[in-house]
Formats: sequence, structure tokens, C-alpha cells
Amino acid sequence: MRFVTLLTVFLIAGNCLGATADNSIIYLRSTDAINLNPWQAEDRYSNEIAANIFEGLVRFKKNSTAIESCLATSWSVKENGTRWHFVLRRGVRFHDGSPFNAQAVLYSFRSRLKKQQRLYQRLSFLFSFITAIRSSDPYSVDIILERPYAPFLIALADSAAFIQSPTAGKSSPYLPVGTGPFRFSSWSKGRSLILTGNSHYWSRMGNLEKIIFKVMPDSLGRLLQIKNGSADMAKIQSAKEYEELSRRQEIAILSNPSISTHYLAFNTKKKPFDRKEIRAAFLHIISKENLIKQIFQKLAVPAYTPLPLPIFAEGKPAQLRSFDLGAARNLLKMGGRENGFDCTLHFAEGQEGIEEIADLLAIYAKKIKINITKIKLPFDELVKIANRGEHDLLILGWSTGPDPDFFLYPLFTFSAGNRNRFFYENPDLTRLLDLGKITMDVKKRNRIYLAALAILKKDVPWIPLFHLIDTMACSKKVSNLGFTPLGHVLFRDVTKESKL
Repeated sequence: MRFVTLLTVFLIAGNCLGATADNSIIYLRSTDAINLNPWQAEDRYSNEIAANIFEGLVRFKKNSTAIESCLATSWSVKENGTRWHFVLRRGVRFHDGSPFNAQAVLYSFRSRLKKQQRLYQRLSFLFSFITAIRSSDPYSVDIILERPYAPFLIALADSAAFIQSPTAGKSSPYLPVGTGPFRFSSWSKGRSLILTGNSHYWSRMGNLEKIIFKVMPDSLGRLLQIKNGSADMAKIQSAKEYEELSRRQEIAILSNPSISTHYLAFNTKKKPFDRKEIRAAFLHIISKENLIKQIFQKLAVPAYTPLPLPIFAEGKPAQLRSFDLGAARNLLKMGGRENGFDCTLHFAEGQEGIEEIADLLAIYAKKIKINITKIKLPFDELVKIANRGEHDLLILGWSTGPDPDFFLYPLFTFSAGNRNRFFYENPDLTRLLDLGKITMDVKKRNRIYLAALAILKKDVPWIPLFHLIDTMACSKKVSNLGFTPLGHVLFRDVTKESKL
């Protein structure tokens, strides 16, 4: 697997900030966490908190998709990829003082192996591969798989495989207790969540003593607090914010290519989108280059392939300039809809740039006699409608761990717990995706996914639109911020200076 360094830092010019407290950071976020249990949390905001409280046997290197040791110091694989042996780190304690050892690992994994899938849906496919977990001494474990699973280590770095304290994990109400560099302090829901430094952390840390995750839905409020220095960092969510903050000398702009794809989905069980020609016509009414540059500027790049390059650089295609209304009309004629048709387009409210894309799509569709009715909904309601298959067209995003299996299998198969909102299935594609899971040889596995991408390109169940670039505005007093491949901010190495 090719590993891609993700973090690029641009230091830009402007005025001076006031000061937040020394050794603490105020991080403004538009949305609060929902669930602090990493085995259950589905949303980015919750998992970002978990990434600073909990740890797994392995982890992603900071700003990279590469795997490195964490609570396991080493590992080996035997029996054709079905038996993994992990040597555990000694001298580690959970935040509640209980020891980290093999029993804690057994508790964390066996809790997931009880088939409580309604309770623990996150990464259920990983735990379906595991048949047993055993330990012969306090500082080693063996994980037995039913069959080889190529991205096993990547799965273990996901928050759904974090190790929890056996004592705290059984508490009610739930208390997040891990081994990570920060410990849970307090949570005022809808307002702020506070983590404090773990003074007994097993590795070196920066000088942070407190992180305040402050909820501020108002974009203007976030912008003003970053400018006047009453907050230290916030994600940039619009081209206007980028333009204004990038001029300021005391602010650093951190750029992190995300493991995400936003796409236009076709409901292939509804007419006329059951016809490939109709779906392909939409390829020629979208100018991705102009669309993304106009709306997002430096905050996204056009998606020329379903898989973001940090996941699968081998699948990088040539840039395609496919805007061609004549070709679109010919495809409609081939699909028996030369006189056009009416359809709906569902998308989520409150997501930067999405409504603008919907507007432009409707304008260009009308040029080939397709009348689109736009329907904007709260995100949770949109997901319910998409899962029930009530949409014709859908604009949505998908982000997951940095492996083609994690990205493609949930979207394009009908296995339990998957999110196939295209209602599309191709037996040849399913066979390839099943094979990709168990193929350990990297070159053979790459060929499998190239063949899978060729099928998706031919069948057109979706049109990838853009890959976001997570962009953070941060006081220059703050250094050594890191990111996971999913864009979660890591604070373990962060140092904050009292003066610039």
C-alpha cells in the first residue's frame, strides 16, 4: 500500500490576536459530539473526541495513512493471515487507574463478539471476521480470523476498535475512559466539552493541559473569535472565510486532504434511472473543474475517481473534461427519454457548497429538458429518506478508513449494515470486492480494485463530484497539530506558546 503524507502547512499574513489561556486551547466546532462511546459513534465530531481519549492496538502515524505501534508494541501474522499475535505495551494505565493488559483487550473485543449488532454497528464487518481472541500471558493476545482480511491493521486503527477500561465500560451512565493523552473532564451538551491532559500518559506529550471543544454553529461568530483571539482554532468552511483569514499574519492555515468523496447518486431501482444511458447523460452536464473552483476554490478538488488518492493512488485517472450537452442529448435519446423528464434531487441543509451545486445542476439539466425539483432536508431526515429509497437523485458524502474495502464495500453491496443508497448491485463487482477483502498480495489486490473501478465507471450508479480538503485556521502560538486520515485533530504533540 502506498502511504501518503497528508499535512501541508501554509503560513499567511495579517494582524495580531489577543490571548486565550496559556497551556489550553479553545477549538470552535459547528456541531457538538453525539455519542462518546467510540464503539457506537457514527459521526465525525464524536470520533474526533474519542481519538484524543482512547487508543487502539495500532494507530495511524500523524498526518499519514501508515500504521504504527500504539498499545501493541509489535505484531506478527501466521497461518496464512488468519492468526495475528500482538505483544502489548507494559506500564500503561487507563485514566481510572486500572492497568492496561491482555484482560482489557479481551474485554474490548469480546464485548463486540457477542453479536450485539444493534448496539455496536460500527465496524461490524471487522468483528464478523474474528472467530476468537485469546491470551496466554498478561501482555500478549492472539486474534483468530475466520479467513484472511487484508486491511486488518487499518481496521484496528479505527475508533471502533479502541480499547476501553473494563471497569468504566460497564458504568451507567457511560463514562469514556481510555489510555490516551487526554481524559474526559466535563460536557455541557450543545455548548462545550472539556478534556484535560493525562499526566500519566505512557509517551511524551506537548504542553497542553486543557482542550475546550466549543460548539458555535454560527459561522460569523467562529470567524470573529478566531480574528480577535478569544479562540485558538476552527475549521474553515467557506471560500469567504479562507480569503479573510489567510491574510492574517498571526494565523496559520493547515490543509489536510480528506478521505472523502461527495457524489451525485442515482436511485437505480426507479425509472428512468434504471437505464445506464440516462445516468451517463448526467456526466456531460457537469463541468467538475468549473463547478468546484467556482464554489469551493481551495477547499476541495474535483473527483475524477471514486477513491480519494490517499486511499488508492493507483486508481488516479486522467482529468476528464466531459461537459458536452450534445452527448447528453444523444444518451437521453438512446435511453428513450429524448423529450426529457421530471425528477427530484435531495440534499442536506447546512452543508457548505452543496446547495450551490444543486442549483447549478438543475440549471444545466434544464438545458436537456430534465426538470429537477430540489428538496433540502435536515441531514438525519435526508439519510432516512435515502435509506428508504424515496429519492431520485441524491447529493451526499462518504468518508471512512483509508482502504478501498472500507470505501467501496459498504456503498455498493447489500450486506447487512451497508449504505447502498443507489440500490445498485453488480454480481461481478460484488465478487471482486469480496476477493479484495481476502487478497493479501498488494499488487494482486490493486488489480482487483482497478477492475472494480472499471465496472463502476461503466455502470454509472453515481458520479463522484469532489474531494474535500479539510482546512483549519489556527493561531501561530499553537504548533505540532496532527490529523488522522479521517481529518480528526490530534492534540498529543501540541505545544502552545504564551507569546508569538
